[in-house]
Amino acid sequence: MDIEQVELATATLAAVRERVRMDALPAFYDRAFRQVAEALGAAGVTPLGPAVGWFADAPTDTIDIAVGFPAPPSAVLDGVELLTVPGGPAVVGTYQGSYDRMADAWGEVAAWCREQDVQGRGDFWEEYVTEPSPGGDPEQNVTRLVSPLL
Repeated sequence: MDIEQVELATATLAAVRERVRMDALPAFYDRAFRQVAEALGAAGVTPLGPAVGWFADAPTDTIDIAVGFPAPPSAVLDGVELLTVPGGPAVVGTYQGSYDRMADAWGEVAAWCREQDVQGRGDFWEEYVTEPSPGGDPEQNVTRLVSPLL
């Protein structure tokens, strides 16, 4: 996996945010992406980037998560919130493979951070660069793993 330190701009995410049980994440993702896509479409707003899963903190048996798409900060949307994600220094890993091994990929990002003596600020997110398709090869999924730094 390629990992690098970058500088991120502040971004706005049109999202559905909830505290979700870990075993309920797949259903939440499906519902939230559909809800945000419908709100963007109804407002005539084009997403500014790939789908995102933003995590406010480390998972336990539940996670505070916002799922959606980057959007203009001036967007007016029904039924979803606009979440401001502060910019600044961040570590970004580009992972290709099945979502089943995402925890291992995040482990690589964490190990890289320890080696570089940098510390995350607490939130983190996944940018789903490729959209999985039913019957598609999960090994072709590309996901950017983003960990903002203190």
